[in-house]
Amino acid sequence: MPQLTLYAPDITCDHCIATISRAVGAVEGARFLAGDPQTRAFAVEVGSGAALDRVAAALAAEGYPLGEAPPPGVPAPGAHQAQGAHTGPFRPDYLKVERTAAGAEITYSCPCGSTTEVFHLDRAQPDQAPHSCCGHHLLVGANAAERLRTRLGDRYAIDVQTLTMPWGQPVETAMAGEWQ
Repeated sequence: MPQLTLYAPDITCDHCIATISRAVGAVEGARFLAGDPQTRAFAVEVGSGAALDRVAAALAAEGYPLGEAPPPGVPAPGAHQAQGAHTGPFRPDYLKVERTAAGAEITYSCPCGSTTEVFHLDRAQPDQAPHSCCGHHLLVGANAAERLRTRLGDRYAIDVQTLTMPWGQPVETAMAGEWQ
């Protein structure tokens, strides 16, 4: 099952984390892993986007609605910044991340000069195809860089970054290009 890190702004103490653990444990297809009241974040495993939606509803009923993660580049109090492994001459900019019914739309800049490319993340698809407008390939999700390498081979360099989704989950983004 995919592991997600979620954010609930109303978490203040270990009792809150215990309540969240019980609520997540009661949802079929979900399992609580760990939580940190200092960062107001917690990790779960979910089997599908529908299970994540049930977790969100259960947490809201307990008084811990999922909230927006801090804006990119602004960590929650006590949070640690995720680091990326930049391996090419171009580092894509992620310009906008918006929640959709299926997951999220990620607008990004591409090395070809386009600043309006959009990756449509569908949480129900465990292995989405990469998005490409010009031979540079973008993939968002768990193990994105590894999945791109498997699809494209070794002739591509891959830029890896972490992007926070609107529901608080940090997700790997990987862009491949023939930069070598």
